[in-house]
Amino acid sequence: MKDTGFYVYTFGCKVNIFESEAMGELLLERGGFFRADTPGDADVIIINTCAVTEESEKKALKLIRRVKRENPKACLLVCGCMAQLSTERIEGAGADIIFGNTKRTVLPELIAEWKKSAGPQRAPLIYTDRHSEGELFERLSVKSYGSLTRANLKIEDGCDCYCAYCVIPFARGHVRSLPPDDVREMAREFTRNGHREIVLTGINIGMYGRDIGKSLYDAVAAAREGGALRIRLGSIEIDLIDDDTIMKLAQVEELCPHFHTSLQSGSDTVLRRMNRRYDAAEYMRKIDLLKDNFGNPSVTTDIIVGFPGETEDEFNETVEFARRVGFYKMHVFPYSIRPGTAAASMPEQVPEEIKKKRAELLGALDVEMRGRFINGQLGIPQSVLVETVRDGFAFGHTANYIYVKIPLDGGAGGGSAKVSRNEFAGVRIKAFGEDAALGELI
Repeated sequence: MKDTGFYVYTFGCKVNIFESEAMGELLLERGGFFRADTPGDADVIIINTCAVTEESEKKALKLIRRVKRENPKACLLVCGCMAQLSTERIEGAGADIIFGNTKRTVLPELIAEWKKSAGPQRAPLIYTDRHSEGELFERLSVKSYGSLTRANLKIEDGCDCYCAYCVIPFARGHVRSLPPDDVREMAREFTRNGHREIVLTGINIGMYGRDIGKSLYDAVAAAREGGALRIRLGSIEIDLIDDDTIMKLAQVEELCPHFHTSLQSGSDTVLRRMNRRYDAAEYMRKIDLLKDNFGNPSVTTDIIVGFPGETEDEFNETVEFARRVGFYKMHVFPYSIRPGTAAASMPEQVPEEIKKKRAELLGALDVEMRGRFINGQLGIPQSVLVETVRDGFAFGHTANYIYVKIPLDGGAGGGSAKVSRNEFAGVRIKAFGEDAALGELI
Protein backbone atom coordinates (compact mmCIF):
# COMPACT_ATOMS: atom_id res chain seq x y z
CA MET A 1 0.00 0.00 0.00
CA LYS A 2 1.45 3.36 -0.98
CA ASP A 3 2.04 6.04 1.64
CA THR A 4 -0.41 8.91 2.00
CA GLY A 5 0.78 12.41 1.13
CA PHE A 6 -0.51 15.31 3.23
CA TYR A 7 -0.39 19.09 2.91
CA VAL A 8 -1.21 21.67 5.62
CA TYR A 9 -2.54 25.23 5.27
CA THR A 10 -2.47 27.46 8.35
CA PHE A 11 -4.43 30.63 9.08
CA GLY A 12 -4.04 32.82 12.13
CA CYS A 13 -1.79 32.96 15.15
CA LYS A 14 1.39 31.33 16.45
CA VAL A 15 -0.72 28.80 18.35
CA ASN A 16 -2.16 27.60 15.05
CA ILE A 17 1.34 27.40 13.58
CA PHE A 18 2.42 25.20 16.50
CA GLU A 19 -0.66 22.99 16.21
CA SER A 20 -0.24 22.57 12.45
CA GLU A 21 3.36 21.53 12.91
CA ALA A 22 2.34 19.11 15.67
CA MET A 23 -0.29 17.49 13.44
CA GLY A 24 2.28 17.07 10.68
CA GLU A 25 4.82 15.49 13.02
CA LEU A 26 2.14 13.16 14.43
CA LEU A 27 1.28 11.86 10.95
CA LEU A 28 4.95 11.30 10.13
CA GLU A 29 5.59 9.49 13.42
CA ARG A 30 2.60 7.16 12.99
CA GLY A 31 4.01 5.99 9.65
CA GLY A 32 2.33 5.66 6.29
CA PHE A 33 2.35 9.43 5.65
CA PHE A 34 4.71 11.87 3.96
CA ARG A 35 4.65 15.63 3.33
CA ALA A 36 3.47 16.37 -0.20
CA ASP A 37 5.33 19.09 -2.07
CA THR A 38 2.13 20.72 -3.33
CA PRO A 39 -1.57 20.46 -2.41
CA GLY A 40 -2.21 18.98 -5.84
CA ASP A 41 0.03 16.02 -4.94
CA ALA A 42 -1.67 15.42 -1.58
CA ASP A 43 -4.10 12.66 -0.64
CA VAL A 44 -4.98 14.49 2.59
CA ILE A 45 -5.24 18.28 2.92
CA ILE A 46 -5.54 19.97 6.31
CA ILE A 47 -6.78 23.56 6.66
CA ASN A 48 -6.25 25.01 10.14
CA THR A 49 -8.61 27.98 10.45
CA CYS A 50 -8.91 31.25 12.38
CA ALA A 51 -12.08 33.02 13.60
CA VAL A 52 -10.72 36.33 14.91
CA THR A 53 -12.22 38.34 12.05
CA GLU A 54 -14.86 37.86 9.37
CA GLU A 55 -12.12 38.41 6.78
CA SER A 56 -10.13 35.42 8.08
CA GLU A 57 -13.24 33.24 7.83
CA LYS A 58 -13.95 34.40 4.26
CA LYS A 59 -10.38 33.53 3.25
CA ALA A 60 -10.71 30.06 4.79
CA LEU A 61 -14.02 29.35 3.03
CA LYS A 62 -12.57 30.50 -0.29
CA LEU A 63 -9.59 28.17 0.17
CA ILE A 64 -11.78 25.22 1.17
CA ARG A 65 -13.85 25.59 -2.00
CA ARG A 66 -10.77 26.01 -4.19
CA VAL A 67 -8.98 22.99 -2.72
CA LYS A 68 -12.08 20.82 -3.13
CA ARG A 69 -12.47 21.97 -6.73
CA GLU A 70 -8.82 21.46 -7.68
CA ASN A 71 -8.25 18.18 -5.83
CA PRO A 72 -11.70 16.57 -5.36
CA LYS A 73 -10.33 13.11 -4.52
CA ALA A 74 -8.29 14.30 -1.56
CA CYS A 75 -9.59 13.97 1.99
CA LEU A 76 -10.12 17.57 3.12
CA LEU A 77 -9.84 18.12 6.88
CA VAL A 78 -10.76 21.48 8.39
CA CYS A 79 -9.90 22.27 12.01
CA GLY A 80 -9.22 25.26 14.26
CA CYS A 81 -11.34 28.06 15.68
CA MET A 82 -13.62 28.64 12.70
CA ALA A 83 -14.27 24.90 12.46
CA GLN A 84 -15.20 24.85 16.15
CA LEU A 85 -17.67 27.72 15.82
CA SER A 86 -18.98 27.61 12.24
CA THR A 87 -19.28 23.91 11.47
CA GLU A 88 -22.25 24.25 9.11
CA ARG A 89 -20.56 26.87 6.91
CA ILE A 90 -17.49 24.66 6.57
CA GLU A 91 -19.57 21.54 5.90
CA GLY A 92 -21.38 23.44 3.14
CA ALA A 93 -18.06 24.45 1.57
CA GLY A 94 -17.06 20.82 1.05
CA ALA A 95 -15.01 19.60 4.02
CA ASP A 96 -14.77 15.84 4.56
CA ILE A 97 -13.68 15.93 8.22
CA ILE A 98 -14.31 18.79 10.66
CA PHE A 99 -12.76 18.62 14.10
CA GLY A 100 -12.50 22.09 15.62
CA ASN A 101 -10.05 22.48 18.52
CA THR A 102 -10.15 18.92 19.83
CA LYS A 103 -9.17 15.53 18.37
CA ARG A 104 -5.78 16.64 17.01
CA THR A 105 -4.02 13.83 18.90
CA VAL A 106 -6.15 11.21 17.11
CA LEU A 107 -5.80 12.70 13.64
CA PRO A 108 -4.51 9.46 12.03
CA GLU A 109 -7.55 7.61 13.39
CA LEU A 110 -9.90 10.24 11.93
CA ILE A 111 -8.32 9.81 8.51
CA ALA A 112 -8.56 6.03 8.79
CA GLU A 113 -12.25 6.29 9.72
CA TRP A 114 -12.91 8.48 6.68
CA LYS A 115 -11.15 6.00 4.40
CA LYS A 116 -13.42 3.20 5.65
CA SER A 117 -16.62 5.06 4.82
CA ALA A 118 -17.95 4.05 1.43
CA GLY A 119 -19.10 5.88 -1.68
CA PRO A 120 -18.48 9.24 -3.33
CA GLN A 121 -21.49 10.81 -1.57
CA ARG A 122 -20.28 9.98 1.94
CA ALA A 123 -21.31 12.43 4.64
CA PRO A 124 -18.61 14.47 6.32
CA LEU A 125 -17.30 13.30 9.68
CA ILE A 126 -17.80 15.97 12.34
CA TYR A 127 -16.04 16.00 15.73
CA THR A 128 -16.59 19.46 17.22
CA ASP A 129 -16.82 18.52 20.89
CA ARG A 130 -17.76 21.38 23.19
CA HIS A 131 -15.09 22.53 25.61
CA SER A 132 -15.74 21.54 29.23
CA GLU A 133 -14.81 23.01 32.61
CA GLY A 134 -12.41 20.22 33.54
CA GLU A 135 -10.76 19.86 30.14
CA LEU A 136 -7.04 19.13 30.26
CA PHE A 137 -4.25 20.70 28.20
CA GLU A 138 -3.92 18.86 24.89
CA ARG A 139 -0.35 17.56 24.87
CA LEU A 140 0.97 18.00 21.36
CA SER A 141 4.59 17.46 20.47
CA VAL A 142 6.78 19.47 18.12
CA LYS A 143 10.45 18.59 17.97
CA SER A 144 11.63 20.87 15.19
CA TYR A 145 10.57 23.59 12.76
CA GLY A 146 13.16 22.43 10.25
CA SER A 147 15.57 25.15 9.18
CA LEU A 148 13.77 28.00 10.95
CA THR A 149 15.76 29.92 13.54
CA ARG A 150 12.69 30.55 15.71
CA ALA A 151 10.42 27.91 17.30
CA ASN A 152 6.92 28.48 18.69
CA LEU A 153 6.21 26.60 21.91
CA LYS A 154 2.57 26.48 22.96
CA ILE A 155 2.39 26.72 26.75
CA GLU A 156 -1.27 27.65 27.24
CA ASP A 157 -4.70 27.27 25.69
CA GLY A 158 -8.05 28.93 26.37
CA CYS A 159 -9.17 32.30 27.74
CA ASP A 160 -11.51 33.35 30.57
CA CYS A 161 -11.70 37.07 29.78
CA TYR A 162 -14.72 37.24 27.42
CA CYS A 163 -14.00 40.62 25.87
CA ALA A 164 -17.15 41.97 24.20
CA TYR A 165 -15.82 41.61 20.64
CA CYS A 166 -14.05 38.24 20.89
CA VAL A 167 -15.21 34.70 20.04
CA ILE A 168 -11.98 32.99 21.07
CA PRO A 169 -13.11 31.94 24.60
CA PHE A 170 -16.01 30.11 22.93
CA ALA A 171 -13.67 28.52 20.38
CA ARG A 172 -10.90 27.60 22.81
CA GLY A 173 -12.57 27.02 26.18
CA HIS A 174 -11.16 27.65 29.65
CA VAL A 175 -7.49 28.18 30.52
CA ARG A 176 -5.27 25.09 30.42
CA SER A 177 -1.49 25.11 30.88
CA LEU A 178 1.47 22.97 29.89
CA PRO A 179 3.39 22.04 33.08
CA PRO A 180 6.85 23.63 33.45
CA ASP A 181 8.58 20.23 33.25
CA ASP A 182 7.12 19.75 29.78
CA VAL A 183 8.05 23.32 28.79
CA ARG A 184 11.62 22.54 29.84
CA GLU A 185 11.77 19.32 27.82
CA MET A 186 10.31 20.89 24.67
CA ALA A 187 12.72 23.82 24.96
CA ARG A 188 15.58 21.37 25.31
CA GLU A 189 14.44 19.52 22.19
CA PHE A 190 14.14 22.74 20.18
CA THR A 191 17.58 23.88 21.31
CA ARG A 192 19.07 20.47 20.50
CA ASN A 193 17.62 20.76 17.01
CA GLY A 194 19.26 24.11 16.37
CA HIS A 195 16.56 26.68 17.17
CA ARG A 196 18.25 29.72 18.71
CA GLU A 197 15.05 31.47 19.78
CA ILE A 198 11.91 30.06 21.42
CA VAL A 199 8.62 31.96 21.42
CA LEU A 200 6.34 31.06 24.33
CA THR A 201 2.86 31.32 22.93
CA GLY A 202 -0.75 30.61 23.84
CA ILE A 203 -4.24 32.00 23.55
CA ASN A 204 -3.71 34.14 26.67
CA ILE A 205 -0.28 33.48 28.18
CA GLY A 206 -0.83 36.00 30.97
CA MET A 207 -3.22 33.40 32.43
CA TYR A 208 -0.59 30.67 32.19
CA GLY A 209 -0.49 28.42 35.24
CA ARG A 210 -3.72 29.50 36.92
CA ASP A 211 -5.03 25.95 36.58
CA ILE A 212 -1.86 24.28 37.91
CA GLY A 213 -0.65 26.73 40.54
CA LYS A 214 2.13 28.22 38.43
CA SER A 215 2.92 31.60 36.83
CA LEU A 216 4.28 32.89 33.54
CA TYR A 217 7.65 33.31 35.23
CA ASP A 218 7.72 29.54 35.86
CA ALA A 219 7.28 28.87 32.13
CA VAL A 220 10.04 31.34 31.22
CA ALA A 221 12.36 29.84 33.84
CA ALA A 222 11.66 26.36 32.50
CA ALA A 223 12.49 27.42 28.93
CA ARG A 224 15.76 28.91 30.18
CA GLU A 225 16.58 25.68 32.05
CA GLY A 226 15.93 23.85 28.78
CA GLY A 227 18.84 25.76 27.24
CA ALA A 228 16.98 28.40 25.22
CA LEU A 229 19.43 31.06 24.05
CA ARG A 230 16.64 33.55 23.42
CA ILE A 231 13.14 33.50 24.85
CA ARG A 232 10.41 35.70 23.43
CA LEU A 233 6.89 36.13 24.80
CA GLY A 234 3.85 35.99 22.58
CA SER A 235 1.00 38.45 23.03
CA ILE A 236 0.23 39.28 26.66
CA GLU A 237 -2.61 41.23 28.27
CA ILE A 238 -1.17 44.11 30.29
CA ASP A 239 -3.52 43.60 33.26
CA LEU A 240 -2.44 39.96 33.60
CA ILE A 241 1.24 40.66 34.18
CA ASP A 242 1.67 42.01 37.71
CA ASP A 243 4.48 44.15 39.06
CA ASP A 244 6.20 41.26 40.84
CA THR A 245 6.23 39.13 37.69
CA ILE A 246 7.72 42.01 35.69
CA MET A 247 10.53 42.36 38.25
CA LYS A 248 11.25 38.62 38.19
CA LEU A 249 11.17 38.40 34.40
CA ALA A 250 13.61 41.29 34.15
CA GLN A 251 16.22 39.06 35.83
CA VAL A 252 16.09 36.50 33.01
CA GLU A 253 18.87 37.54 30.64
CA GLU A 254 17.61 35.26 27.88
CA LEU A 255 14.21 36.98 27.77
CA CYS A 256 13.89 39.37 24.84
CA PRO A 257 12.93 42.96 25.74
CA HIS A 258 9.98 42.93 23.35
CA PHE A 259 6.41 43.03 24.63
CA HIS A 260 3.31 42.65 22.49
CA THR A 261 0.57 44.05 24.73
CA SER A 262 -2.85 44.46 23.12
CA LEU A 263 -4.19 47.96 23.82
CA GLN A 264 -7.33 47.74 21.59
CA SER A 265 -8.31 51.33 22.50
CA GLY A 266 -6.79 54.31 24.28
CA SER A 267 -10.21 55.56 25.34
CA ASP A 268 -11.44 54.50 28.78
CA THR A 269 -15.09 54.62 27.71
CA VAL A 270 -14.41 52.31 24.76
CA LEU A 271 -12.36 49.98 26.95
CA ARG A 272 -15.31 49.66 29.33
CA ARG A 273 -17.67 48.83 26.46
CA MET A 274 -15.13 46.27 25.26
CA ASN A 275 -15.09 44.66 28.72
CA ARG A 276 -11.34 45.18 28.93
CA ARG A 277 -10.02 44.98 32.49
CA TYR A 278 -7.75 48.01 32.63
CA ASP A 279 -7.89 51.70 31.82
CA ALA A 280 -5.42 53.83 29.89
CA ALA A 281 -3.64 55.00 33.05
CA GLU A 282 -3.01 51.43 34.24
CA TYR A 283 -1.80 50.41 30.80
CA MET A 284 0.66 53.30 30.75
CA ARG A 285 1.87 52.53 34.28
CA LYS A 286 2.70 48.95 33.30
CA ILE A 287 4.44 50.06 30.09
CA ASP A 288 6.55 52.50 32.11
CA LEU A 289 7.42 49.67 34.51
CA LEU A 290 8.52 47.47 31.62
CA LYS A 291 10.64 50.28 30.18
CA ASP A 292 12.22 50.95 33.57
CA ASN A 293 13.14 47.31 34.20
CA PHE A 294 14.19 46.03 30.77
CA GLY A 295 17.10 47.36 28.75
CA ASN A 296 16.04 49.07 25.54
CA PRO A 297 12.62 47.37 25.17
CA SER A 298 10.15 47.68 22.32
CA VAL A 299 6.38 47.60 22.70
CA THR A 300 4.05 46.42 19.95
CA THR A 301 0.27 46.27 20.10
CA ASP A 302 -3.13 45.56 18.53
CA ILE A 303 -5.77 48.26 18.14
CA ILE A 304 -9.40 47.91 17.04
CA VAL A 305 -10.93 50.90 15.28
CA GLY A 306 -14.65 51.46 14.82
CA PHE A 307 -15.83 49.50 17.85
CA PRO A 308 -19.60 50.02 18.28
CA GLY A 309 -20.33 53.55 19.42
CA GLU A 310 -16.74 54.78 18.97
CA THR A 311 -16.98 58.55 18.49
CA GLU A 312 -14.47 60.80 16.78
CA ASP A 313 -13.37 62.08 20.19
CA GLU A 314 -12.84 58.53 21.49
CA PHE A 315 -10.83 57.63 18.40
CA ASN A 316 -8.69 60.75 18.87
CA GLU A 317 -8.05 59.65 22.46
CA THR A 318 -6.62 56.42 21.06
CA VAL A 319 -4.42 58.32 18.60
CA GLU A 320 -3.01 60.57 21.31
CA PHE A 321 -2.52 57.72 23.74
CA ALA A 322 -0.64 55.68 21.12
CA ARG A 323 1.67 58.65 20.58
CA ARG A 324 2.36 58.83 24.32
CA VAL A 325 3.25 55.14 24.51
CA GLY A 326 5.48 55.32 21.43
CA PHE A 327 4.76 51.87 20.03
CA TYR A 328 7.31 50.25 17.78
CA LYS A 329 4.52 48.60 15.77
CA MET A 330 0.74 48.68 15.77
CA HIS A 331 -1.49 46.03 14.17
CA VAL A 332 -4.70 47.90 13.33
CA PHE A 333 -7.97 46.03 12.82
CA PRO A 334 -11.30 47.52 11.76
CA TYR A 335 -13.92 46.13 14.14
CA SER A 336 -15.50 42.95 12.77
CA ILE A 337 -18.87 41.69 14.02
CA ARG A 338 -18.49 38.25 15.57
CA PRO A 339 -21.82 36.44 16.01
CA GLY A 340 -22.50 35.39 19.58
CA THR A 341 -20.44 38.14 21.21
CA ALA A 342 -21.83 41.00 23.30
CA ALA A 343 -20.63 43.62 20.81
CA ALA A 344 -22.51 42.04 17.90
CA SER A 345 -25.84 43.35 19.23
CA MET A 346 -24.58 46.72 20.47
CA PRO A 347 -26.21 49.82 18.98
CA GLU A 348 -24.36 52.47 16.96
CA GLN A 349 -22.36 50.13 14.72
CA VAL A 350 -19.75 52.29 12.99
CA PRO A 351 -20.00 52.55 9.16
CA GLU A 352 -17.33 50.72 7.17
CA GLU A 353 -16.04 53.89 5.49
CA ILE A 354 -15.34 55.46 8.90
CA LYS A 355 -13.55 52.32 10.08
CA LYS A 356 -11.43 52.37 6.93
CA LYS A 357 -10.52 56.04 7.37
CA ARG A 358 -9.55 55.52 11.01
CA ALA A 359 -7.47 52.47 10.16
CA GLU A 360 -5.60 54.48 7.53
CA LEU A 361 -4.90 57.28 10.00
CA LEU A 362 -3.49 54.85 12.55
CA GLY A 363 -1.54 53.11 9.79
CA ALA A 364 0.21 56.39 8.98
CA LEU A 365 0.91 56.95 12.69
CA ASP A 366 2.34 53.43 12.89
CA VAL A 367 4.95 54.22 10.22
CA GLU A 368 5.77 57.54 11.91
CA MET A 369 6.26 55.96 15.34
CA ARG A 370 8.30 53.07 13.95
CA GLY A 371 10.67 55.54 12.32
CA ARG A 372 10.95 57.49 15.57
CA PHE A 373 11.68 54.34 17.56
CA ILE A 374 14.34 53.07 15.16
CA ASN A 375 15.98 56.48 14.93
CA GLY A 376 16.30 56.26 18.71
CA GLN A 377 18.23 53.01 18.25
CA LEU A 378 20.93 54.45 15.98
CA GLY A 379 24.42 53.55 17.10
CA ILE A 380 23.30 51.23 19.92
CA PRO A 381 25.10 47.84 19.76
CA GLN A 382 22.55 45.08 19.14
CA SER A 383 22.61 41.32 18.74
CA VAL A 384 20.86 40.12 15.58
CA LEU A 385 19.84 36.52 15.07
CA VAL A 386 20.52 36.02 11.36
CA GLU A 387 17.55 34.33 9.63
CA THR A 388 18.56 34.55 5.98
CA VAL A 389 21.66 35.44 3.95
CA ARG A 390 21.12 36.40 0.31
CA ASP A 391 22.30 38.81 -2.37
CA GLY A 392 25.13 40.17 -0.23
CA PHE A 393 22.94 40.91 2.80
CA ALA A 394 22.09 39.23 6.10
CA PHE A 395 18.59 39.65 7.54
CA GLY A 396 17.34 39.04 11.06
CA HIS A 397 15.80 40.42 14.23
CA THR A 398 17.35 42.11 17.22
CA ALA A 399 16.29 41.01 20.70
CA ASN A 400 13.83 43.92 20.78
CA TYR A 401 12.38 42.74 17.46
CA ILE A 402 13.76 45.25 14.98
CA TYR A 403 14.08 43.64 11.57
CA VAL A 404 17.54 44.51 10.24
CA LYS A 405 19.18 44.32 6.82
CA ILE A 406 22.98 44.07 7.05
CA PRO A 407 25.30 44.56 4.03
CA LEU A 408 28.12 42.04 4.08
CA ASP A 409 30.62 43.97 1.96
CA GLY A 410 32.19 45.44 5.03
CA GLY A 411 31.84 45.87 8.77
CA ALA A 412 33.22 48.46 11.11
CA GLY A 413 36.74 47.30 10.28
CA GLY A 414 36.20 47.25 6.52
CA GLY A 415 36.56 44.32 4.15
CA SER A 416 34.19 41.47 3.44
CA ALA A 417 32.35 39.79 6.32
CA LYS A 418 31.27 36.18 6.75
CA VAL A 419 27.93 35.82 8.52
CA SER A 420 26.05 32.55 8.82
CA ARG A 421 22.35 31.91 9.04
CA ASN A 422 21.11 30.93 12.52
CA GLU A 423 24.01 32.65 14.25
CA PHE A 424 24.13 35.85 16.29
CA ALA A 425 25.86 38.90 14.83
CA GLY A 426 26.86 42.14 16.55
CA VAL A 427 25.24 45.06 14.74
CA ARG A 428 24.75 48.81 14.97
CA ILE A 429 21.65 50.29 13.33
CA LYS A 430 22.54 53.07 10.91
CA ALA A 431 19.23 54.14 9.35
CA PHE A 432 15.48 53.60 9.31
CA GLY A 433 13.93 51.74 6.40
CA GLU A 434 10.25 50.92 5.97
CA ASP A 435 10.85 47.24 5.24
CA ALA A 436 13.96 46.78 7.36
CA ALA A 437 16.34 48.96 9.35
CA LEU A 438 19.82 49.24 7.84
CA GLY A 439 22.52 47.79 10.09
CA GLU A 440 26.30 47.62 10.17
CA LEU A 441 28.37 44.74 11.49
CA ILE A 442 30.58 45.52 14.50
